[in-house]
Amino acid sequence: MGKVVLFAVLTMDGCLADCSGEAQKWLASTDMPDRFGIAKMKRTARPLSEYTSLTMLVLDKTSTTYFIEANTTTASIINGMARMHLLDEIILCTIPVIAGNGCRLFLGDLPESEWTRDEIEAYKDGSLKAVYRKGSDTKMPKKRLSLLARMFGKSSS
Repeated sequence: MGKVVLFAVLTMDGCLADCSGEAQKWLASTDMPDRFGIAKMKRTARPLSEYTSLTMLVLDKTSTTYFIEANTTTASIINGMARMHLLDEIILCTIPVIAGNGCRLFLGDLPESEWTRDEIEAYKDGSLKAVYRKGSDTKMPKKRLSLLARMFGKSSS
């Protein structure tokens, strides 16, 4: 399966920046067009959207790198990807704003998984960028693999 990279800009209380007026104001006030260095990833990776087929990702046998940016329209498909253990890398950028009431990226009932922090960067404006990669021991439960194998006609090993 290809590699799926999630990029999210969140407030300190875990809300998506695009659904907070205060977060949008803060982002607009800082004059850094490619603040978190994501422009290159957007140019080189295949973009995913809220219309992405999770089945297509499961069946993909290429080494393609996919990129999905978290926002209010992609949050539900991202949660589906997390439930199916399809995310390989998560780039979380935190800005120094508390949204109070906002849209959360990760919803309840997600399966447990372990991630390894690969990189962290703190910026002078108070924002942070942390890159997490799926832990080497993080695997989809065998039951799920067997179910997917039955659904798509693949043998599980």
